Amino acid sequence: MKLACIVLAHHRPSQLALLLARLSHPQVRIYLQIDRRARIGPFNTELAARDLGEITLLPRHQSRWGGLGLLDAEIDGLRRGLADRCDYFLLLSGQDFPLWPIERVLAFFEAVGERSYIDHFPLPDQRWAYDGRMRTDFYSYDLLGRRETCIPRGEEHGLNWKGRLLNGLLRLWTAHKPPRRFPSYLSPFGGSQWWNLSREAVEFVIAFLESHPDYRQYHAHTLAPDEIFFQSVLLGTSFSETHEVVNDSLRFMIWPEASSHPRTLGLGDLPAMLASGKPFARKFDDQVDQSVLMRLADDDPSLRAARPGDVG
Repeated sequence: MKLACIVLAHHRPSQLALLLARLSHPQVRIYLQIDRRARIGPFNTELAARDLGEITLLPRHQSRWGGLGLLDAEIDGLRRGLADRCDYFLLLSGQDFPLWPIERVLAFFEAVGERSYIDHFPLPDQRWAYDGRMRTDFYSYDLLGRRETCIPRGEEHGLNWKGRLLNGLLRLWTAHKPPRRFPSYLSPFGGSQWWNLSREAVEFVIAFLESHPDYRQYHAHTLAPDEIFFQSVLLGTSFSETHEVVNDSLRFMIWPEASSHPRTLGLGDLPAMLASGKPFARKFDDQVDQSVLMRLADDDPSLRAARPGDVG
């Protein structure tokens, strides 16, 4: 069993080093992408200070939220992991952390075989703006360091005057483009960015990209393409007819109401984390609450005494 951990990081180098130390194991291959906008020096210093084993540094993309760079980094990691003959693939951020010892994580993913885990739901769906059409039918652009979406005329409800002004400019930018439609050769699915994929699933994704090179280019104008890309390939094609894809990201997260980001976890959340049966949790911030990371990194057996049944 060889586990590929694709890790995306853009800040908190000391926290990243702690995560990589907890993942370190002879059967784990780490593929690290550090955002091209980040200063690399502090990361080199922190990683060099620890005995982390072999880490493969992926090409550095501008991996801002909602853009294509994150997706390209993930695909780079998948290709490298396949070339290294990894058996299972996980996507992690530098603000994730294991809730289980790495040996237990390895045993879990070895036991699931060809089963993959990824949060998913078919589109359209009302949990996303415009029932998901904002992702599939509207054009999005990287503008002044942000991902901005062009809302079609007549659908700008809720925008303030600044938003309407920006949207008017985006409409001028989009006027010469054809209507944007999701590719007809698969069905759209959405869900959380974080996935856990068997080698068979990853091989299918890479083969799909090779036979449909336009699919990646379509997502150049998708808002948060990594929340649609993999779900649609695995659930919107024949793959899910022959392979089990479980609707679960295997991550413990707490989502505040009406928020697009999970709440930062603290020491008070530790009992709920350990009782969740999930192998990972997110997100953590060592500048907000370092104590919870120290507790999770501690080998005190009392923290591991009560182990609920694994996610099936």
